[in-house]
Amino acid sequence: MKRNLFTMLIAVALIIVGLNACTKQDYAPVPQTVPQSAQQQTKVDMVATDWIVQADGVYVSMIRDVLSNLIRTNGSHLSVYALGDDGPILISGAPVIFMGHELWASTYQQDVIVNYNCPEGPMPFQTLHIEVVAN
Repeated sequence: MKRNLFTMLIAVALIIVGLNACTKQDYAPVPQTVPQSAQQQTKVDMVATDWIVQADGVYVSMIRDVLSNLIRTNGSHLSVYALGDDGPILISGAPVIFMGHELWASTYQQDVIVNYNCPEGPMPFQTLHIEVVAN
């Protein structure tokens, strides 16, 4: 009798342990360890407002010292986007047609240079939202 009772107690204990091991546990998500400021430093938003017209009808806006806080590695590449109504438009690398004319941008050291070819002038806009992304 004692032997049967002892065997039943061991079987019940094994069943309870086995059932507890199979229960689902909800784990809390791991908190974000990268500070918010470091995430935002991989891109920089700016507005081109000061335009100077060149003799050939190209309007140039140079935004100085805006890339100094951008986190870059030796192999990183900078992409410049114009933020229009239809979303971001890549304007670095090659000119794109924007509001009927060519728009392009480049970077030089810590500066962003935005060009808009509108020989018949005036420009159809005065401000242009720009985003530079390090990738």
